[in-house]
Amino acid sequence: MVYIPKSQIKENQYTDGGTWSYVKDNVGYTGYYYLLSNGKAYTGKNPNTPPNEEIYEYTISEPYIPGEVQPDIVQFNDLWDTNDLQIYGRLKSTDYGLLRAIPPLTKTIPTSEDYENYTFKRYFVVKVNEIVYTEISLEVYNQINSQNPVWMWENYIPFTLTWTLKGNIDSVFKSNNGMIFLAEKDIKRKGLDIYLNKNYLQYYLYPKKENLFTDGGLLLDIAGNNYIGSYHVHETQGPMVGAMHTNTNHNRLFYKRFYRTEIINSQNQTNIVVTEETQNQEYRSALSPSNRGGSSSGGGY
Repeated sequence: MVYIPKSQIKENQYTDGGTWSYVKDNVGYTGYYYLLSNGKAYTGKNPNTPPNEEIYEYTISEPYIPGEVQPDIVQFNDLWDTNDLQIYGRLKSTDYGLLRAIPPLTKTIPTSEDYENYTFKRYFVVKVNEIVYTEISLEVYNQINSQNPVWMWENYIPFTLTWTLKGNIDSVFKSNNGMIFLAEKDIKRKGLDIYLNKNYLQYYLYPKKENLFTDGGLLLDIAGNNYIGSYHVHETQGPMVGAMHTNTNHNRLFYKRFYRTEIINSQNQTNIVVTEETQNQEYRSALSPSNRGGSSSGGGY
């Protein structure tokens, strides 16, 4: 069995039927299931309760309602039945019996080539009538953007983020913060920063360092307390307790200037709140060419 970190699993979900089916044969499913961070779902409360068979959620396109004016649908005096819709659909090259899908959560993970380029593209949708965001794949983004009828594209606004991965840590933090701000302005929706947990350093490649020491004022521990002592900087985890990186469990640390002390989550940085000083910064200044690349030497630590 392939190991899946618990932080990437949403366990103990339940469906009473009607919207979930097995991938293998499209037969409806009722019972417990769990979700992975890539958007896929499997039967069972978690991976340790087999059988774990893949299922998917579907949405039936809304039926024709007599008397309502709908785009590109002719009004008949009598009620339409299913056969009428199928015949009309074939004439219009539209399948009104199509099971249409909602975009699944799929996180785009940066590649080594992305890190060489310092940035990569992330893809999202937000619901038209709700502040509900979903990160999606490039393939689904293109299909929704082109109004592919397989998806319920009319319920979503697709958009992208250019996410910075390397460089001076303060410039990267400000750049990603600014990109979120501009995206919210472009789609005329708030809350994208909340959806991303205000984690402006997600996927950031830290310059690796060891045998460091702080007298205080620089780092916070997982409880939000001022940290004094030895630490090292891991490439993906950032600052951590101890002078050297080891295979034994040791806690992460957080740069004080980026986080309020009272809200820090040691695993996913969930619910991190930006300091007032950072919130009041000029977002657009982070987007200038001089700040986008930056040095990878660890300046600003």
